[in-house]
Amino acid sequence: MKALCFITESTLLWVVLPLWILSGSASGIGIFFVVGLAMVVVSVAFSLYSSLAAFYWAGSLPGLLTVQDRTITSGPYRFIRQPLYVGYTFFLLGIVMLSGEFLFLVLWAAISFCLLLYTVFRERKLAERDERYAFYIETVPLLLPRRGKYIPFDFTRCVPWLFIATSLVVKFLILILLPSKVKNARVLRERKPFIIALAHQTHYDGPLIFYSTWRYFRFVGTAIYVDRMRLLRNFGTIPVKRYTIDTTAIRQMLSTIKEGIPLGIAPEAARSWDGKFLSVKKEIWKLFKMLKTPIVPVKFYGIQRLWPRWAGIFSPGFSTVEFGDPVQPDDPEMERKISDFLSKEDPTFEKPYRSYRHIERLIWRCPSCGKIGSIKGFHSGFSCGSCGKSWNRPSVNKVIELHEKIKPGNMGLSFPVRDRVFFRGEEVEGLIMEDSATIGGFSLRYSDIKNSSIEKSVEPVFGTADEMVIFKSNSSALMWQEIIDFQIKFRLKRDDYHTDLWG
Repeated sequence: MKALCFITESTLLWVVLPLWILSGSASGIGIFFVVGLAMVVVSVAFSLYSSLAAFYWAGSLPGLLTVQDRTITSGPYRFIRQPLYVGYTFFLLGIVMLSGEFLFLVLWAAISFCLLLYTVFRERKLAERDERYAFYIETVPLLLPRRGKYIPFDFTRCVPWLFIATSLVVKFLILILLPSKVKNARVLRERKPFIIALAHQTHYDGPLIFYSTWRYFRFVGTAIYVDRMRLLRNFGTIPVKRYTIDTTAIRQMLSTIKEGIPLGIAPEAARSWDGKFLSVKKEIWKLFKMLKTPIVPVKFYGIQRLWPRWAGIFSPGFSTVEFGDPVQPDDPEMERKISDFLSKEDPTFEKPYRSYRHIERLIWRCPSCGKIGSIKGFHSGFSCGSCGKSWNRPSVNKVIELHEKIKPGNMGLSFPVRDRVFFRGEEVEGLIMEDSATIGGFSLRYSDIKNSSIEKSVEPVFGTADEMVIFKSNSSALMWQEIIDFQIKFRLKRDDYHTDLWG
């Protein structure tokens, strides 16, 4: 019923009435025509932005007559309480100027006055039942902005314009160029906060979430990554430091949920290299329970073949996004339910990759002869420069099998392992040994390492109590992480050491 009222109102006020005013108009192109046209274009753009800001925040398009049941403090609503009223009155005035029939100014004044009376009446009713709106009335002026009277911008209560623009552009591009299927999106209809828990495989995850949803949400991302890509902050991304208890980030998450905004979190805290679901740190499960918000698991199908982490470019193709049923944080089987959904079998894994260039970042030694650094990828497969073995268009599952085969513990390894790396501004030799690694003149003892990760797919990061050791590998960052994490976990038998690679 509410949707029908909105459609009827919009059709009458924004289409039928303007067309009636313009019908039979004989005015030529003069100063009034030009001013009127400019006024129509600007007011329509302003009204559209106001409507989208309200829609992404509250989940419904505002109308001049339909009642908005949530306090909106985003976009133009930060400066005036009724931007849609302002936009429409200027739009209608522009239509009158285009028509050249200035007797319609009487009609314009009458309509504007009636809408204003209705707006004031509606605001009083809303303020009586909503304390937040009463405060909003005291803070923000009705129609004209005033100095010092506005809502300061904050990602927890304002939808960034860049988020709205990106969402619309991504939806259009994927719909036209890369049609994708969305399954079980009904779970997002409730306008309540929830956590999107996604199995992070590629950089294409983000655009697919934009494509699949029609509301503002905030991703949680690694601080190193967010700091390097400042644009991510403009989307409202919450930066989290990997190697410490980040109370600032936790406070931001809590305040975001309190405002009713969903969060997007990758439980694995890293992109998968071969498509397999990674191990989840126990701290993530604790975080889910602490946030006390339903968790909606999200599974992507087909994207591993389009943009694997080891690849350099994106290969366009079809994909599917599936939303799972919400899991309550106090459910005793919460961890199992989310993990089972995110690790569901992907049927597209039976197909080959689009290209195998740079697969040596994943298959860092030959699965046949064990030679490190001998694999070279090309468009239709990869081969070993040492033993001559080649693999032609293997499926994703076959690549996973080969990757498992070359991991430490499954295939013998001779130390030291040598590599050329960029460290502190210069190229040096890197040596991976049984108990420590040497990077140029720097010695990194495995007993000092607290955490490990990989940034930008080429930079191994090893966190100690004193610093984060970051460098760029010329061959494979994954090789460094897999070897060193294995040595710490199984040779040093560090039970307190969590690695994404082994549970």
